[in-house]
Amino acid sequence: MIDLEAAAKSPSKLRQLHLLGEIYRLSEEWGRLDVPTAGLYNEGHEWGIDVSALRGDLKALLANGWIYTEVPSGKIPDVRLEQAGIDVALEYKRVRSNPRQRASALKPALINWLYDQYLAGEEPKDFTSFKAEPEGSYLGLAYTDDEITRTAKWLKDKGYIQAWTPINGKVMSPRITASGIHIVELTESAGSAPKPEGMIVNNNFNIRDSHSMNFALNSPGAVQSNTLTTEQLNEAAKVATAFRQMLPILGVPDEKHEEAQQVIADLEEEVSAAEPKQGRIKNLLFKSLELVALGTAGGAADALGAMTQSAIDGLV
Repeated sequence: MIDLEAAAKSPSKLRQLHLLGEIYRLSEEWGRLDVPTAGLYNEGHEWGIDVSALRGDLKALLANGWIYTEVPSGKIPDVRLEQAGIDVALEYKRVRSNPRQRASALKPALINWLYDQYLAGEEPKDFTSFKAEPEGSYLGLAYTDDEITRTAKWLKDKGYIQAWTPINGKVMSPRITASGIHIVELTESAGSAPKPEGMIVNNNFNIRDSHSMNFALNSPGAVQSNTLTTEQLNEAAKVATAFRQMLPILGVPDEKHEEAQQVIADLEEEVSAAEPKQGRIKNLLFKSLELVALGTAGGAADALGAMTQSAIDGLV
């Protein structure tokens, strides 16, 4: 099955998924697997299809084994949906309309957009221009005003943005706060950090309120209890701090939040212990990685996952 989240990052793949979805819709309407393409060519622009790329996109669907067709020199007259194509179309339809996944993806999309507005010196009155951006949709399906308003209020309640909420319930004059800027920059810093071979190096992540590590600070590389180095303990502490700060936007299921908070607390306690145990730290990092993997917030979850894996790799 195709990785829809990864495909969504490629405009051409997303365009092809949308085309496949429209072919499936026509197949359902007509009650047959063979679909003439005349409607795609003549009315496709009304269905969000890039007609100028239609021939190439149909050939891409053919190469993926999602449709079968003959490829003449001119327009492709008809296509037949294959079972693999039906499966992908149904999954695409299910995922793009899933409220939980849409909500999880919208949180980082909105805060990143407001961060870009901040860098550009813009002061948006509302989210109208966001809706016109590629980020204003999830897998090609535009976010509704209600979805945007609900998510903006959540970001405001968490202190990541500030905004004015008039009596009509809309969110006006949104601005990213210092906390919101920190979350965005933390995610980018973690995501851009190289994954080292073997021993972890200091990646200089800009993490607020990191634990003060009092382990042979005047002796770089000194070996601590259980052969843990200062660098190893610092990297584990950074994971705990980043996980705590990013948990609200990771998209980790609500029922897992309490468990995640306990794992974070245990990891913070262990790295600060007089004699930290390498085995326990490693187990807690693995548990953190499992929980982070449940996150649906794409880039944020990937960045924290990479950061956690690096800390694990550094424990020998």
